[in-house]
Amino acid sequence: MHPIFFGIVGQIASGKGEVVKILTEKYGFVSFNLSSILHKILEEKGIINFTRVDLQDLGDKLRKEEGEGVLAKRAIKYFCHSRVGGNLDWIPVFMGMTKKQTKMTKKVVIEGIRNPAEVKFLRTLPNFKLIAVKAKKAVRFRRLRKRGKSWDPKTWKDFLVVDRRDKGIGQKGYGQQVGKCVKMADEKIQNNGNLKKLESNISNLLSSSSL
Repeated sequence: MHPIFFGIVGQIASGKGEVVKILTEKYGFVSFNLSSILHKILEEKGIINFTRVDLQDLGDKLRKEEGEGVLAKRAIKYFCHSRVGGNLDWIPVFMGMTKKQTKMTKKVVIEGIRNPAEVKFLRTLPNFKLIAVKAKKAVRFRRLRKRGKSWDPKTWKDFLVVDRRDKGIGQKGYGQQVGKCVKMADEKIQNNGNLKKLESNISNLLSSSSL
């Protein structure tokens, strides 16, 4: 039986990380964030105090040079497949996991999707569904300020700049295109309320017939 693959997409501070946390802690998913590829590259270059703009610039650079689906393709390098009885059996493989843990993995959630080409490539995975997490702009800014990530913008003005870029406004095809990715979603989760409401929305989504 093929594992289930969920892709999570949404604008900055919409609650993607909370959705992933719930899926991993309550439902046994294994997670991978495409942005971790960018973090690792910057850290290997000795760039520790990077900003969200640094991450956006690097992601755009990689997509321009290696193709718009590059981050998804690099992520799939952490997966392997073997043929069992003539059938293609996908087995997730993540750094740090033992062989036994790998074989037991049946549910995978992939975060950090920001370009339609990444979605198209990930749809080649069996049982892949794209889930969009949506929240109002003011709600997202409050969450962003509260979480205090070092690379996040600190002011409303700076937030609007990176948010517009993240959504894809005025960007080239290889740039951030979260707005287009959200439109490609199979399911959408509204996340303007509290954590309990989000957990309820996720529970309803998982029990739906389409998933």
